[in-house]
Amino acid sequence: MRDAFFSEIFNLFVKDKRVVFLTGDLGYKLFDQLKDHDPARVINCGIREAGMVGYAAGLAKTEIRPFIYSIAPFVTLRCLEQIKIDLCYNQANVVVVGVGGGFAYGTNGPTHHGIDDIGVLSCLPAITVWTPSDPNEVRLCVQAAAKLDNAAYLRLGRNKEPLLFGTLENTPDISQPAIVSKGTDGVIITSGFILHEVLKAADLLKQKAIHPTIIRIATIRPFPTEYMRKIVASGTPVITVEEHVATGGLGLETARVIAEEGKGNRFIMLTTPADFPDACYDREALLVRSGIDAGSIFASFQRIWQNG
Repeated sequence: MRDAFFSEIFNLFVKDKRVVFLTGDLGYKLFDQLKDHDPARVINCGIREAGMVGYAAGLAKTEIRPFIYSIAPFVTLRCLEQIKIDLCYNQANVVVVGVGGGFAYGTNGPTHHGIDDIGVLSCLPAITVWTPSDPNEVRLCVQAAAKLDNAAYLRLGRNKEPLLFGTLENTPDISQPAIVSKGTDGVIITSGFILHEVLKAADLLKQKAIHPTIIRIATIRPFPTEYMRKIVASGTPVITVEEHVATGGLGLETARVIAEEGKGNRFIMLTTPADFPDACYDREALLVRSGIDAGSIFASFQRIWQNG
C-alpha cells in the first residue's frame, strides 16, 4: 500500500505542479523520485507534526495541494487541534496520510499503533476519511484527493498487502461500499486492510456451508448510513470487523443504524481492545489477541449464525 501511494502520488506530482509533499522526518528513500523530479515541492518539516499541519493549511490557501505524511498516530493524535482548526474549520484541501494504520507497526508497540485514528478524526466535521483495503484502492484514493475541496485522511498499511480486486479497472468505486463476495447467510462488514483476514474467515465458513456476504467500506467518513439501512433492513445477522478500537469506529456506526431500524439483527462487533499490550507482539499475534484474526472472525460468525 505504501509503494502504491508513492507511485500514484508521483503520477499526480508530475501532472499537477500545485501538488506539494510534506514529511514529518521519515521515509526518505520512498520519495526520492519526487525529490529528483522537483525538490522544491518536497518539504521535510522535521519532528513537528503540528507545525507541518499548519504550514500545509497555509499552502492550501494559496491554491497549492499539500499531502502531509507521517506514521498514523504521529500525524493524527499529535496534531488533532491543528487538523480541527487549521484544516477542517478553514476548509483547507490538505490530505493527511497516516502510514501504518492498525497494528501495522507491530513490535514497535503502542507509540506506533494506529488503532484510534479513525475515531479521533470522526469527531471532526468537514473531513473525508479513507480506509483502503489494497494497493489499487490506495491509488483511487490519491486520484480522488486531487478533486476534493476539503481535508482528507488516508490510512495506509505499511507494505506487501496483496491485491484483492486484480486490476485497477476492476477495483470498486471507493466512494461507495462494495460487495466483495455475495452470499446468502448474513453479512460481514469491514473497513481497511483487515479485509484480508475477513476473506480468510469466509473461506473457513464455506467449509461449514455458511456463505456470508462480505462488504467493504473504503470511505468511512462520511459514513454510508443510507446504504447500511438497506443492508440491515431484512434483519439478517451482521458482524463488523475493524483493526481499530470500538469508539468512533465502523462497529458503533453500524450498531446505531441497527438500533434505529429496529429489525432485530443479531449483531457482533469485532474490534481491538482499548488497552495496552503487555508485550511487544507482531501484528499477527496482536490480531489474535484482539480476536480479529481469521480464526476468531470465523468462530464469531459461526456462533451468531448457528444461534439464530
